[in-house]
Amino acid sequence: MIKNASASDLAADGLLPEIAMNWEEDKEFFQNIVNFTIANEDNHRDLIAKKTENWDIERVALTDKIILSMALTEMKQFPSIPTKVSINEYIDISKHYSTPKSKQFVNGLLDVLSKELTEAGEIRKSGRGLLDNR
Repeated sequence: MIKNASASDLAADGLLPEIAMNWEEDKEFFQNIVNFTIANEDNHRDLIAKKTENWDIERVALTDKIILSMALTEMKQFPSIPTKVSINEYIDISKHYSTPKSKQFVNGLLDVLSKELTEAGEIRKSGRGLLDNR
């Protein structure tokens, strides 16, 4: 999905909006999200496909697939970020950058996947990440 464009290429081309007031502090986080998302793309595609059995995965908007995959990455790879915070952030991203129905789709899918992955031990939170992580 996003293998063809690196974060530095996107930033250099002016294709990324200003992500944060302090880019240098957030740069490592952003690069990790992109790298982990790319590394886990096949696994995330399979997880999404299993939960969208009545849908042809190819018909799911590309933007939604990227949003879902990045959200899964954040929930699984960043133990200090509460799951609910991740879900809410990616729902908000879907509202601004995807289709009118994406908000509900992303919300429903991330809710189900977060519960299943937490029960399976694939999402493990610590520190601040434990807040509101029920």
